[in-house]
Amino acid sequence: MTEDSKHDADHPWLEYIRLVRSLTAEMDAALSALARNDLQQFESSVAAQERLCETERSVLQHLRRNLPPGKQFSLAAPKQLVAAGRDLRQQNRVYAAVLARGTQVCRALLSVYQESRGYSQEGRIAPPTHTWSCEV
Repeated sequence: MTEDSKHDADHPWLEYIRLVRSLTAEMDAALSALARNDLQQFESSVAAQERLCETERSVLQHLRRNLPPGKQFSLAAPKQLVAAGRDLRQQNRVYAAVLARGTQVCRALLSVYQESRGYSQEGRIAPPTHTWSCEV
């Protein structure tokens, strides 16, 4: 197999790798927007991630349809794919951790707010006229 034919065979994989790297970059942009409290940029980044995922699916379908089993690829595409996949998995772990922490913080803030308003999980914790100053 000539070098040109290997490159042609790798082209769909290289497109897929580019998409994975773009998705990783968009996830990073979303995290940066969260850190800056920039909701508009965050929403824009999430929309871009959704578009990239749709494009990724169509590229994978193309690969499945048009590349027969046993097709020869150069070694460059799998190495790049492994590296891009590793970067995306790491970014996904960071993203999941940020969302989990955000959920915990929101629950804590909601709990504090509800307690300050006289509510708990079970309902009202004190009558509206009750004051804590009369407790001994």
